[in-house]
Amino acid sequence: MLQNYFKLAIKVLARRKFFTFISLFGISFTLMILMLIAAFLENELGNNAPLSKKDQMIFIPRLIMTLEVIDTVPTVDSTLLDGIMRYDTTYEYVDRRPSFSSSSVSFPFLDKHMRSLDGAQRESFYSTGNTFDLFINSNKLSFSAIYADANYWSIYDFNFREGRPFQAQQVENQEQVIVLTEKAARSYFGKTTGVVGEILKLDNKSYEVVGVVKTPETNRSTVGADVFLPYTHVNPRSLNTEEFQGGFQGVYLSSNKAGLKRIKAEIARRAGQITLPDPENYNTLNPVAMTFMERYAQGVLYKEDPSKSVRMVFGLVTGLLLLFVLLPTLNLVNVNISRIIERSSEIGVRKAFGAHSGNILFQFVFENIVLTFLGGIIGFVLALVLINIINDSNVLGEVNLGFNFIVFIYSLLICLFFGIVSGLIPAYRMSKIHIADALKQNQA
Repeated sequence: MLQNYFKLAIKVLARRKFFTFISLFGISFTLMILMLIAAFLENELGNNAPLSKKDQMIFIPRLIMTLEVIDTVPTVDSTLLDGIMRYDTTYEYVDRRPSFSSSSVSFPFLDKHMRSLDGAQRESFYSTGNTFDLFINSNKLSFSAIYADANYWSIYDFNFREGRPFQAQQVENQEQVIVLTEKAARSYFGKTTGVVGEILKLDNKSYEVVGVVKTPETNRSTVGADVFLPYTHVNPRSLNTEEFQGGFQGVYLSSNKAGLKRIKAEIARRAGQITLPDPENYNTLNPVAMTFMERYAQGVLYKEDPSKSVRMVFGLVTGLLLLFVLLPTLNLVNVNISRIIERSSEIGVRKAFGAHSGNILFQFVFENIVLTFLGGIIGFVLALVLINIINDSNVLGEVNLGFNFIVFIYSLLICLFFGIVSGLIPAYRMSKIHIADALKQNQA
């Protein structure tokens, strides 16, 4: 029986090519877009090395310093009472910020005020955004660099292809050691293995390669670098400055979500106890403490409140997903109504030969199921092709998108549900129509 229904569905879909094309396009395009969005979000927000523990992290990416001044604004109200003018003065207190400075944090500030926080298992202070330009065989190479401490490697779980990370003693002794990504090793040495112990020259200094890590498949600044050096090799002025702001940031690792709240509270408490050196210019201090998701969302929307940024990003993503699902659904409803009304004579003939309403209803629903699965196959192929094209073209840098089969199955089920619903109501109405009315509709 199902085989006959399937053969009939294929013949009907092939006979009405225009309706079939519109429906298949809507379903396959929707699935393709959903898979691309899912692949991107999986790469950005999934628990992938070296950010497998990001849900346990609190970041201090920057330090905000402000001068807060309370201004008194008087407002005079006048009223005429018994021919005498009466005056009433009210006062409004306004918080002004004539001075505002936001920047990354200095190492001395983190080292002196933000170590051993309550709730933190480990901490790391590091400097990002550094670059080196060098020439190999007349070819210019630009390496992005991160200066880090030894704890950096216990928080971010890099995949070491060979060698090991630099140790705390090596950092303290200012040993000239370096960790490379496979990409940097290939660019400089022409190979990705057998480079441990080799010498790499940066800025007229010779560094011994102690480890090679898999190139992170993300553009996050916290891990997205080509080379990693001990922070003790950064410009000495960065380590000896008396300024609170500088070129470093901090990250703390907790064992649970309760620990994240404790770390945030401890950062705020300690900041409130710090005496600012120049209160005439800045009298408030705010080390911005954020979870990974808050930092990501704030980087997208640039809102001052991290938690508000998270809510807005989730709302934006949810709205986009609903839009991509509802548009083809509305399209399917219109197409199905037109397709079913067009076949009113067929329904009348089948009912005249004894077909039950249930058989007719099941036939239309089955056709929608076949149509949805065909669209799913096309969408699956299109998504795979497009993901491979994006990865091969490096249009997203080191980001490497992957196909999520679980998301695909759920997306296909959603399309199937809406496909069935969009055809069920008009099919039900047509299956109940009288034979004579069905034939008259077609004649009209």
